[in-house]
Amino acid sequence: MENESKKLLLCARVGIGLLAALLVAVCVISAVLVPKTLRTLARVDETLAGIDALTGTAEDALTAANAAADSANKLLAENADAVSEAMDKFNSVDFDSLNKAIKDLADIVEPLAKVSNFFNQ
Repeated sequence: MENESKKLLLCARVGIGLLAALLVAVCVISAVLVPKTLRTLARVDETLAGIDALTGTAEDALTAANAAADSANKLLAENADAVSEAMDKFNSVDFDSLNKAIKDLADIVEPLAKVSNFFNQ
């Protein structure tokens, strides 16, 4: 019986020793990991703040782009009739007649230029 109590006492001491070693290991690991974890969390917080700022900037840029697109659409809608009318007028020009008129004008001006040059000498 005394042998059994010595064995139980030895097992209890070994168990307590292992628990103490485990406790020391947990404390050391915690002492090393907790500060690193806190620094990492601080960096994550800074990064998230930066992302929030970028998101706000992107939203502002999208709002400005939408406003510019709306203004361009409004300008096109307001001037579509005028542009269409101008294109119709441009397409209705008879370029053959215009070229003939320019040639006729050149034929008329050429003799006048010769006369003008004659008197300027």
